[in-house]
Amino acid sequence: MERPYILHMLTPGSHMSPFDVNMAADAGYQVIVPYCGVDAKATAGLTQDAIFSRGPKGVARTGLFIGGRDVQQAADMLDAARKAMVPPFVVSVFADPSGSYTTAAAMVACVLSQLRKVHSTSLSGKRVLILGGTGTVGRIAGVGVMDNGNPLAGTRAVGIGALAVGNVKYQVQHRLLLRMRNADKPVALSFPEAFELACEVLAEPS
Repeated sequence: MERPYILHMLTPGSHMSPFDVNMAADAGYQVIVPYCGVDAKATAGLTQDAIFSRGPKGVARTGLFIGGRDVQQAADMLDAARKAMVPPFVVSVFADPSGSYTTAAAMVACVLSQLRKVHSTSLSGKRVLILGGTGTVGRIAGVGVMDNGNPLAGTRAVGIGALAVGNVKYQVQHRLLLRMRNADKPVALSFPEAFELACEVLAEPS
């Protein structure tokens, strides 16, 4: 009998995001186990418990996902997990606290895509103004949630709505989970990989 795909989901918070659990299930993980109240120190111990119990072949079907709400803490946990592994007992690990890596990657990739399409330029040499909203998604006046390059009246600007960004974010997170599950060799995934993939998603024919 083939060993099941297991994803151990670590978070410093009191609960793991149901969004991330759903994404893991849809990516084909058969056993999904959340661990709450986990910090970088605990990450090392949990990582070694996960890798040494399955053998070199079993670790290929084992993954770690790091959530939470603190970007720096997630980076520290990712680093702790990688340092705790002992070849050949190495598993894939993916950090995406509150979806911030995949969402930020999708947002910047969407902006770059529209800059190229509408203004034939890039972010290079530009001054960027970032305005805070009331939540992690934010609110921009006159921009519809589904807008994707829609002109803003009276300006040369275009709008990119929250759900347009969210669609790219969803695809990026799903594909990274698949990449982790299907990898021939263990991978470590965070913002750089998410951004590269977001750009690839937007470059695909619609």
